[in-house]
Amino acid sequence: MSKKYSTFITVLFCVFIFGFCGWLLWDMAHPRDFSEQENRWLAQMPEPKIGRLEFPGLMNGTNGGNFFSGEFMEDFEDFVVDQFPLRDQWIHLKAQSERLLGKKENNKVYFSGDGQTLFAFFNPPAADDLQKRVGYVNSLAGNVEVPVYFSLVPDKSYVWADKLPANAPNVDDGSMNEAAKQLAGENVNFIDLYGALSGDDVFYRTDHHWTTMGAYQGYAALADGMNGSVTVLDYGPTKVSDSFYGTTWSSAGAGWVRPDEMYTWVPEGTLNVTGYPEGKPVEGTLYDLSKLEVKDKYSMFLGGNQPLCILRNPAVEGGKKLLVVRDSYTDSLAPFLGLDYGEVHLWDLRYNNMSLKQYVADNGIDQVLVLYSASNFSSDANLFKLGI
Repeated sequence: MSKKYSTFITVLFCVFIFGFCGWLLWDMAHPRDFSEQENRWLAQMPEPKIGRLEFPGLMNGTNGGNFFSGEFMEDFEDFVVDQFPLRDQWIHLKAQSERLLGKKENNKVYFSGDGQTLFAFFNPPAADDLQKRVGYVNSLAGNVEVPVYFSLVPDKSYVWADKLPANAPNVDDGSMNEAAKQLAGENVNFIDLYGALSGDDVFYRTDHHWTTMGAYQGYAALADGMNGSVTVLDYGPTKVSDSFYGTTWSSAGAGWVRPDEMYTWVPEGTLNVTGYPEGKPVEGTLYDLSKLEVKDKYSMFLGGNQPLCILRNPAVEGGKKLLVVRDSYTDSLAPFLGLDYGEVHLWDLRYNNMSLKQYVADNGIDQVLVLYSASNFSSDANLFKLGI
């Protein structure tokens, strides 16, 4: 190896090392607040706190602040990882590398055989935990004087099981739904949705939610179970976006997957929407099309999560009132439910601490529906509020 070549390699190595370090320092000095790709807030530079040094316990977190406790370094590591140069591109490269190596998953997301459908891992609760969770639904049914219905939306891995990698372990096999059905008390009317969804358009390929078409199939099963009739629409869905990348895509980093299409169905203006995003009533909308300009396009439905939202149907004035204890799957379902009721009240346990029992009595609610995706029902820490 010649001296000139050695010098060149040394200089190139130094330029790379110091240049990359400079790039990292620049990004750390100008951190991003939010990752559009991952749809989450990124870690920021932690503030070191020395605290008061005392004996004994010089090195503990109480007396030494976060610097001596080790919390500062843990937070700093999170900050560096989140602000690393070209983070989004590295995520895509890792996912592509895993795929080329023949792996069928990355970051707890399965790749389908055609490479265009993504499945988040499904982890059902333990038997005793499920019993406790369904017990909260039973408590609600014992607290109110109106019929209570309970239903679980199947995971995409159940409905599209044929698209999964062979022998994938973390999937919805339907056993949780069957167990929940058996645990539901005599005052709870269980509506089984696990046979209600079919077709290639009922879930987003890049997200965990059901599509507008899937929500309509779910509505048909729920309407039949609660009222014995289904509103058949004489008009079809309308495409409003062809560039939706959901949360499963964000987790997987699967840059080769094409985006999903999004549709509305019930025409805007059919229902009057009142939202309570901060506790006070504001005029809402079935479809907030401005959300199509951001990464979280699913929040187009009703404008996203909020403690309470009420849909009123002028065509069914004086009709029955339905309260739905909901997760985000209900947002795309609610317009269909609104066709059958005078009022539909959407109640989110994550943000609403009022008494359900009192609200049902005060607002003349005729029916209550507890509707969760199987995945969210397995993990929601707020189900205990059903008994309040």
